[in-house]
Amino acid sequence: MRRLKHHLALLLLLAPLSGCGSRFELPTERPREVGVPSDQSYQMIATWTGMTGIQDVLLTQGSGTQLFLLFNDGATILPTDPKTSHGSVGLYPLSRPTPIVGDYYQPLRSLFNPVAIASAQNKLFVLDAGDSCMARYDAARGTCEANTTPFAPNFIQDLSAYWRVREYGLGGGDTVSTFTDTTFAHVTGIAAGEDGFVYVTGQAIVLDTLATDQRIRTRQFVSRIYRYARGPKYPGAPNAQDVNMPGSNWHRDTTWVIEDGSGNSTIFDPAGLYYSRYGSHTMYVADRGNSKVKGLSVNVTNLGLVQTDGSTTGSNFVQPTDVTADLAGFFYVVDRGNRRVLRFDGNSGEYIQRVDNELNAQSEDLLDPVAVAVDDSVAYIADRGRGKVIRFKRRP
Repeated sequence: MRRLKHHLALLLLLAPLSGCGSRFELPTERPREVGVPSDQSYQMIATWTGMTGIQDVLLTQGSGTQLFLLFNDGATILPTDPKTSHGSVGLYPLSRPTPIVGDYYQPLRSLFNPVAIASAQNKLFVLDAGDSCMARYDAARGTCEANTTPFAPNFIQDLSAYWRVREYGLGGGDTVSTFTDTTFAHVTGIAAGEDGFVYVTGQAIVLDTLATDQRIRTRQFVSRIYRYARGPKYPGAPNAQDVNMPGSNWHRDTTWVIEDGSGNSTIFDPAGLYYSRYGSHTMYVADRGNSKVKGLSVNVTNLGLVQTDGSTTGSNFVQPTDVTADLAGFFYVVDRGNRRVLRFDGNSGEYIQRVDNELNAQSEDLLDPVAVAVDDSVAYIADRGRGKVIRFKRRP
């Protein structure tokens, strides 16, 4: 009887502590201690501030993954500008916003106006947009406008100020090689493939022959993706160098090109470019002018493999500006105008999910996303508008 009374006393003592008004928290009051939902959604895990001028982000995939951030101050370049660098590329730890410096990585030299970055075969390729006005600046006339005087030359005055691709090792430092192509007037995106080719997109200059008089040709600006290969265009020939690529040990591979148009396999005002290492090595392009993202064959000219306009999400793309892909066969789109980043199936183009489904650490949504980099379940989004890089991780 004495033992029974003792147990009753303990029950009466503990009962109030487990009921309403208890000072002990219920399990639902501390959701972080019961795990995250297993719904494959993305969770915001870090927001890096102080990233003013962020322009592009690159995550090398596979073993030894490295993260590179490209910055561009966006300042107006004047013809009198003495080749001042307007950007930089830094190597960053995967989980900290502090750049790695020292013997392992040296700042990239010779940058002028960098706008995009790619990597393949343990190399970095930076697209330096240069400045076409500065390159064509005529000091005698004090202008970079075309000379309309009959038979007057209108050549590039300063080739070093023209756009170019700059190749570096993963450790940075000096350029390994560099090339330009005077048939391109303006460049916007770059991709590098394990096939050894480098791909560049933008606005090219072509000569359009008048149908009624073939002696008359006018210059036209058209959208293009060109492919470049290392080495001379015609090995062993007296004039082996590509005449449009002076001073470089590269040439344009004319067996492959993506042309201007609105179809499934053509482009208009393209922006970001990405060479996928998955499957058939699709070339993805943010086809900004057509408000679509397309996957194109790197083996056959003008062959479309997959495309999406975002309509299945409830809103069409508005100025898609960047695209990337992971090693599992999914591609990711920066829908800049709608301020969002979306994930799609690489084979069907089917919409999978939104990546930025959570606010950043300051409770803000994306303001001006310009680039995304992914590797397996991790995504880094560059928000140029807020000067931040947001890191997301997909839940199990």
